[in-house]
Amino acid sequence: MTGDRVQLVTKLLVALCFLVFVAVFLRVGQLQLEPDERLGDYVGLRQSVRFQDPVRGEIYDRRGRVIAATRFAKRVFVDPSKFPDPPGEAIVALSQMLALDPGEVGQRIVSRMSENQAAILAATESGENPRLIQYVSIGDPIDQQLAEQVRGLGIKGVHLEDVPVREYPALDQLANLLGLVGAEHSGLLGFEHAFDEELTGERGQGAYVRDASRKPLWIEPGTWKPAQAGGDVRMSIDLELQRIAMEELHRGIVEFDAAGGRLVMADPHTGEILAIVDLVRDMPGLLQLPLLPEDEKRVPGYELPVGRYDTIRNLGEPEVHPALAKNRCVEHLYEPGSSFKPFIWAAITEAGKAMPDEVFDTEGGLWRTSYGRRIEDVTRRHEMTWSEVLVNSSNIGMIKATERMSFKDVRDKVLELGFGKPTRIGLSTESAGAVTTMKNWSKYTHTSIAFGHEVGVTPVQILRAYGAFARTGDMAGTLVDLRLTGVDPNEPTVVKRVFGSEVCVLVREALVKVAAKAEATMERVHGESGWKYTMFGKSGTADVPVGPAPEGFKYAKARIGYYEDQYNSSFIAGAPFETPRLTIIVVIDDPGPEQIRNREHYGSYVAAPVARRVLERSLEYLGVEPDIVHESEETEQDRLAAIDSE
Repeated sequence: MTGDRVQLVTKLLVALCFLVFVAVFLRVGQLQLEPDERLGDYVGLRQSVRFQDPVRGEIYDRRGRVIAATRFAKRVFVDPSKFPDPPGEAIVALSQMLALDPGEVGQRIVSRMSENQAAILAATESGENPRLIQYVSIGDPIDQQLAEQVRGLGIKGVHLEDVPVREYPALDQLANLLGLVGAEHSGLLGFEHAFDEELTGERGQGAYVRDASRKPLWIEPGTWKPAQAGGDVRMSIDLELQRIAMEELHRGIVEFDAAGGRLVMADPHTGEILAIVDLVRDMPGLLQLPLLPEDEKRVPGYELPVGRYDTIRNLGEPEVHPALAKNRCVEHLYEPGSSFKPFIWAAITEAGKAMPDEVFDTEGGLWRTSYGRRIEDVTRRHEMTWSEVLVNSSNIGMIKATERMSFKDVRDKVLELGFGKPTRIGLSTESAGAVTTMKNWSKYTHTSIAFGHEVGVTPVQILRAYGAFARTGDMAGTLVDLRLTGVDPNEPTVVKRVFGSEVCVLVREALVKVAAKAEATMERVHGESGWKYTMFGKSGTADVPVGPAPEGFKYAKARIGYYEDQYNSSFIAGAPFETPRLTIIVVIDDPGPEQIRNREHYGSYVAAPVARRVLERSLEYLGVEPDIVHESEETEQDRLAAIDSE
């Protein structure tokens, strides 16, 4: 009997516990689904998601040298809701440790503390939970040693976080080509922007359960997805070639008192850009063209102040980080002058409108067109063959031959060569260039285009087109797209034919003679000779055009077409002659007044030396076998050959 009673009591207790459990379960469910109003602010979904940013990929040059990389560093942040109050002593201590202005640090922290106090007051009146500011970043990332010193201060509410830091070991060489990354570690302009998708990677995330105070309890199984690091990108740039190009361009700018210079060098067979340099010299005292508000009347008879004007910087253009500055090799247009003549010469020759040995009347170097335009040649002769017209850069001969072509045929060839549209090398700020429309193409345009005027090009555009003369064999006369990334050996090369191979050989043979004249000038003026590689190239000199006035303004004088006695002088070249490995374009912006007074501002005087030196040093660096053997070297080679034969 006693056993039955115990069994009954046990069953009753189990049943009671079960009922209590069910009641609690139902109550919990009721609180979750329909909580009491007084508990509404304390319940809710207790799950949060945390994200993990990926590490940005690295950028290398063509030989694997690091150009841009990401590391992690510590950064100080403050929780204003936990920061000491009054905050003065803590702000001073933290500011001194970080070498920051206490006033600026204090303003950031105290203003957030005030906002928190206002939020608490408002929440007290409304009965709601206050939403407090708990994060204020302080200063830039710091090294580990300083982070330990900050931690040692023991200031309540001061914490350290890991943040990615983008480093640029080659920033001084590639600043306005690379761009920067922004606050979200995304690319801003330049290479960082162009290849942002490849470099960014994939963000990771995971869900976790938290308690009422929002502290993590556990991670939900199967929800964690780690971040995937961004991919690395290999540029076509060679940092050593970039350094050589910068050194020689800077030397030329200073030597010829120029305002700046641009240089692009490429492999004509792959289209890889190996060096791209844009330098602007700091020259205080240059004049700016006077401006007037658009609605203000000009003064009749107004004359511009006499002097040297700033042809590069725009009035009022703000100073920016070097990595965010314009890259004039892809953005700023210039008139190429005579360096454009090889393209027109090749088009005329291939069309059968002139033969290399045909003799042209070059009028003794002074002539007027049929519509009265005065034309002059630097090299003045009564007659020249068609080949000599290119070698001696005769404007008169070029115009007379171009007049045998129709407007449409000349314009179509200019467009076919890629002028008037971007090269699409991957930089979003690239200019399309400027080619006169068919509607506005006139006999004046037809004359101007013959010697490289009334066409606006960028250095990368003209270098791409020049590649047609630097490719050999069946590939001579074809174009390959320029690129800033390295070429995959398995990637097919797409080419476009613009000229026949025969006419390109004729052009290259003529341009060797042009380059030889420039080298003779270098030897006479600078005493430089003994080159190891045969160069072929063409100089160009053109007035600097005046761009449009800033928005809302106009120039104080109407119809200003060009800056007076200020020029862009260029030289485009390739080497070695038989099997070209490199092509290069050098533009010297605004050679100094002394150069102009001495008539030594032409491209053959100021740009050719830079191109010659860069090609020579670069080909040696690349290990290209010289194609010029000097007499002393021949003697030594003969001696060694004789020894070998014994």
